[in-house]
Amino acid sequence: MELDYHSAADGVDITSDRPGLCRLADLLAGGGELSLAQSAHPQRLRGVLVEATQGPVVIGVDDRGYLTVRGGAAGRSLFADQLRDIADMDDGGHVHLEYFEDHHFLAPDSVPLIVNSPHGGMPRR
Repeated sequence: MELDYHSAADGVDITSDRPGLCRLADLLAGGGELSLAQSAHPQRLRGVLVEATQGPVVIGVDDRGYLTVRGGAAGRSLFADQLRDIADMDDGGHVHLEYFEDHHFLAPDSVPLIVNSPHGGMPRR
């Protein structure tokens, strides 16, 4: 799994195979921490930290270089379901996950995400 952080405005680009996206979805649903392999790539994040709190889901990047996800169980579950749907894509493509007014689970101060299909970020057809 690769998590590349560009900026608070541009967000995080997630690239992974199907098992990695499913593992991330499980972490979102249950909480916990996942450390990733060290990389010399300057934009590559070092892991994921998921914390159960109240309210909408807030996605960020902390000073350790971890993708952070904080929020209530219902919102984190919806986020996890979305990742599983992306993991099940049968072609290339990607999904933008970012806050818009009245978003059903994201908080306004969340960092945007781009989640790539396990088959790559663009359709093959």
